[in-house]
Amino acid sequence: MRYNELDEMLKGRNAQSKKLANNTYLHRRGDNIAIQLHSTDIATFTPNGDIILNSGGWHTSTTKERINMAIGNRLSQVNGVWYIGDVRFADGIIIHANGKITGGIKDNPKQDKAIKAKVKKYAQLCADAVPLPIPNSGDCWMCLMQTQDKQTLGDVIKSDHIDSHLKEHYIVPSLVLNALKEAGNTDFILTLVFNNPNKVMLDIAKQRVYTSVYRYILKRKGYAV
Repeated sequence: MRYNELDEMLKGRNAQSKKLANNTYLHRRGDNIAIQLHSTDIATFTPNGDIILNSGGWHTSTTKERINMAIGNRLSQVNGVWYIGDVRFADGIIIHANGKITGGIKDNPKQDKAIKAKVKKYAQLCADAVPLPIPNSGDCWMCLMQTQDKQTLGDVIKSDHIDSHLKEHYIVPSLVLNALKEAGNTDFILTLVFNNPNKVMLDIAKQRVYTSVYRYILKRKGYAV
């Protein structure tokens, strides 16, 4: 997509805003034109031809798809890490009109490996603790409290509270519940995980917890899962 093409799309009754796809809209932002997914301007086009990209912190398949819609399938993924060409993606990265890319971050496979190992260890810790107590007011509030649209307080304010859980090996039932729900697990699985008095089908419950928690935390660490 180019600025002039988007400008042509915003005409008449749609001069300020136009729906492009599910949860995706085109908006004028002063002289700029932005593609908004949910509440995030994922691609902002400037009159000089630059494109500013932003994931909003969520490296999801939908975000990736919409960004690629904007920039012509230039965003790729390797081992959960996003790249534009050989430049590692970061929010605020700019594809300039002359093709130059600025605002990316330095690739650090060693750090990626260390982070994933730490998250795996925590996910296994949570799995080994099944059955877990039902979430209650004693849990981390960043994990427990939610907005009307079911976002956790930690997600809303982009808190780094999960880092403290990883460091302290603190198992948070609310975090596990959120991870299981985000992964689409059924109420039956939730029953197996929380307060399972007969401890039946623990192997299934532990595996679901491990996988769900691992993916849930990696996602909040900026990795695509």
